[in-house]
Amino acid sequence: MLLVDDDNTTNFLNTFFIKQVDDTLEVNTSSNGQEALDFLDLHGNGTDTITPCLLILDTNMPVMDGWEFLNAFGKRFSSEFRKKITVVMLTAMDTENAIEKAMTDPSVSDTAQKPLSDLKFEMLIKKHFH
Repeated sequence: MLLVDDDNTTNFLNTFFIKQVDDTLEVNTSSNGQEALDFLDLHGNGTDTITPCLLILDTNMPVMDGWEFLNAFGKRFSSEFRKKITVVMLTAMDTENAIEKAMTDPSVSDTAQKPLSDLKFEMLIKKHFH
């Protein structure tokens, strides 16, 4: 699992909530879209087994935001690789425009509104992996 958010507190809390759902899940964090792309380059494009199957992506970050990440993700990685990763866009505001924009991207599987909780993570995991 890869959490991509520039807020360290959010990453810490989301990691805690995920571990409450399943303490065997490996959780990695990146503070912006560029770090997430670098992580996927290092750990996801070969035989390495650390490829995250769930990527929680914030929309608003410095360096490279969630929208820029999606654009680069679509260009950099094969469709076969992208299909292995469930991308959930995380927004601070549950606006129709943000949800609509996110769901038009073929790499995005779902959206969620901040703040997340252990129950929300449990629902996301059950929805996309059971």
